[in-house]
Amino acid sequence: MRSLLWLVGIMLIALNLRPAVASVPPLADTIAADLHLGAAALGVLTTLPVLCMGLFAPVGAFAARRFGTSRVLAGAVVLIAVGTALRAIPQLWLLYGATALIGVGIAVAGSLLPPLVRARFPARIGPVTGLYTAGLIGGALLAASLTAPLPLRWPLALSVWAIPAVVALVVWLFVAPAGVASSRSAPPTPAPWRSRRAWFATFFMGGQSLLYYASLAWLAARYTDLGSSASEAGLLLGLFSATQLVSSLGMPLLAHRFGDPRPWIAASVALTGVSLALVAFAPNAAAWVWASVLGLGVGGQFALAMMVLSTLGATPQESAAATGMALFGGYLLAAAGPVVAGALVDLTGSYAAPFAALAVFAVPVLLAGLRAASREEATRPADDRSPSGDQTDRRSDPAASRAPRQPG
Repeated sequence: MRSLLWLVGIMLIALNLRPAVASVPPLADTIAADLHLGAAALGVLTTLPVLCMGLFAPVGAFAARRFGTSRVLAGAVVLIAVGTALRAIPQLWLLYGATALIGVGIAVAGSLLPPLVRARFPARIGPVTGLYTAGLIGGALLAASLTAPLPLRWPLALSVWAIPAVVALVVWLFVAPAGVASSRSAPPTPAPWRSRRAWFATFFMGGQSLLYYASLAWLAARYTDLGSSASEAGLLLGLFSATQLVSSLGMPLLAHRFGDPRPWIAASVALTGVSLALVAFAPNAAAWVWASVLGLGVGGQFALAMMVLSTLGATPQESAAATGMALFGGYLLAAAGPVVAGALVDLTGSYAAPFAALAVFAVPVLLAGLRAASREEATRPADDRSPSGDQTDRRSDPAASRAPRQPG
């Protein structure tokens, strides 16, 4: 029963890690008109949380050592709830400040979920990762779909997403007291800057996120440029988001079932790359199919990236340090995706160019994902990695001893 309650708490926290970001694009035109914002200034509202997710991800592991994982997660949800509620005040400086506050909360919570899953569900890392990733994507889908139809002015429509954050906080405070002090006695664990596997995981995390955020930013624009109506392009974007739920849940389950995530990493990144190429070069041949397949690809690769992060390090503390490093570098890389894609549009005058470039970029992302999940990388001698390393000692790692089919 206690494990079920923890799972519910984790799912509710995950559900709140994207609505504050996904609720802005449906109201972008209204916000821009009301606050007299240009395209660049408006784009900051989407880029700022992603930057914060990178810059503040290492804070999660540091704070968890000092105050305990459960308390820090509760504090992160408080930041999300307060920042989201402050958006009800239609002041530009406060809108940016609240968005940054939300980004810090998302960064800290997101960096702690993979090691928490490692610690609480060592024999079920794949399925539980799939569940909370599906919750995370589901939160984004709900926010993107329901924000604009709300019969509220845009400040209140944005701030209404503070309500599920408050619900998650209340449930978490009920569920988690027993685990508050679990990590406070742990010694400091440095980020594994010399670990090859951690660097592959960082690039995989960042690269797959870049593919997602760039697609999210420009998929609708690609089709409106070809003559689709705004509503048709919006439906394509909704389909792109909906199919992510299927693969974000299914891919980790398959990886857990067969004991090796690498075939599923290859499948998900390949689906992403192929569909990006089709959007670039044959966009109207089967637009609904391309959007669906693209969603399946990015949903699967994100869930598998989170699963890989959960397996880094020999202990949950090392996993937290490695996760903070991967999210720090990964989200800084991802934040460049929409901007660089937009620059390619300006440079070439065509939306085909950024999607073709993204399809090519999927190749190194695939290679990094395969190396990050490789057993050879996981068992590389310690002198090739950091002192904290990511070498899995099966005598001391419960994830390894209980789930021998999980990658090292």
